[in-house]
Amino acid sequence: MRVLKRLLTSRQNRGRAAFGRNDSGATAVEFALIAIPFFTVVFGIIEVGLYHFVNRMFDNAVITASREIRTGQAHEGGFNATTFKTHICDNLPDFLCSMDRLVVDVDKVETFALAKSASESLYDEEGNLKEESNYEDAGAGEIVVVNAIYKWPMITSLLALNLADHGNERYLTSTMVFRNEPWN
Repeated sequence: MRVLKRLLTSRQNRGRAAFGRNDSGATAVEFALIAIPFFTVVFGIIEVGLYHFVNRMFDNAVITASREIRTGQAHEGGFNATTFKTHICDNLPDFLCSMDRLVVDVDKVETFALAKSASESLYDEEGNLKEESNYEDAGAGEIVVVNAIYKWPMITSLLALNLADHGNERYLTSTMVFRNEPWN
């Protein structure tokens, strides 16, 4: 009986000791614990980089399209809001520009000091972005304010920490203020 008891006890102790030394699944368990935060940070970094890249491309597209207003090509071509949005999207890759996510507001103002009030016309009384675009044709030598907002969809919630965000969208904003050239 003593021999059997000693044999069973030693087997149990060896099993417990072997279990404590067995670390074959430790890496998988450790990775499972950090995988979600790790991939969230990785995708967040990619999204921040993509956001800045697209924001820079959007600025360049608005600058290029606004150049047509400044030189009188838009005035002579009979531009409207849809035409101007098309010219902005033409300067961006197709996968980066969707016309229904783009809002433009082109206003002429009397002085450069009034340019700020033109930017406020993009939002309603509750502070929500107006969905309709506005285009006011300007003549030679007039001061023009071009505001363009693109509703950029966010993948992760890391960029949503900004109070200016709206749901899963971040507003990419580009503003140009200039005096039209005297093309007459």
